[in-house]
Amino acid sequence: MYWRVIDTDLKHPYYVTAADEALAITCPQDKGMDSLHFYRRSPPGVSVGYFRDVTEDVNIDYCDVHGISIVRRTSAGGTIYTDSHQLIYSIITRQALGNDVKDSFKRVCNCLISALGMLDIKATYKPPNDVLVNGKKVSGSAQVKKKNVYLIHGTIILALDQDVIDRVLKQPKVGYTSSIQKECGSAPEIDHLKRSIKYAFQDEFDVTFDHGRFSEAEEKIIQDLIKNKYSTKTWNFKSRK
Repeated sequence: MYWRVIDTDLKHPYYVTAADEALAITCPQDKGMDSLHFYRRSPPGVSVGYFRDVTEDVNIDYCDVHGISIVRRTSAGGTIYTDSHQLIYSIITRQALGNDVKDSFKRVCNCLISALGMLDIKATYKPPNDVLVNGKKVSGSAQVKKKNVYLIHGTIILALDQDVIDRVLKQPKVGYTSSIQKECGSAPEIDHLKRSIKYAFQDEFDVTFDHGRFSEAEEKIIQDLIKNKYSTKTWNFKSRK
């Protein structure tokens, strides 16, 4: 099975969130492909879990003053702060990644553990969806299924500005979340980490990777989603409870 690798690297939070959905839309279509999408967010962004309330989770005024974008994703899970020091992966596939949601999380997290191991970083799995180094969370994942397409994505925290997080989030998980840099004294190069993750996914899911890019149709969907959904307060600030 072939998966396409798309690396957008540093992009606006609206763009990369829309890109994940665009890939999920085109994946089941004729000539659609399963994809592995890498990106980092620049400017910084707050990724809000689908069911979360922005007003309860985020210091909106601080974000406005400091140019931090707020965007709601389609997957569940908590609200997190991300910037250029966190690598985000997304898998968009028609292939079930496990027997159920928990198994999918376990297999993907174990891939991340294997990838970190290739870089001499010892990590462990904490169910259902966390990867730990020295007992501290350095990666979390979320997933959603729409029709016959699975989207699972997560963040690998290379470095962390805890002061900014404490100001951005109203309920930060103090003492639990950390970074590879803090726990190991240094962080791997982004490109080295991407390569290790590809190797780990390749072995676990028996796939072959082809480097690719967004099609013209996908780029159009991305821009439409940014304009009509991910840049709007109607979507980002609506209570989902």
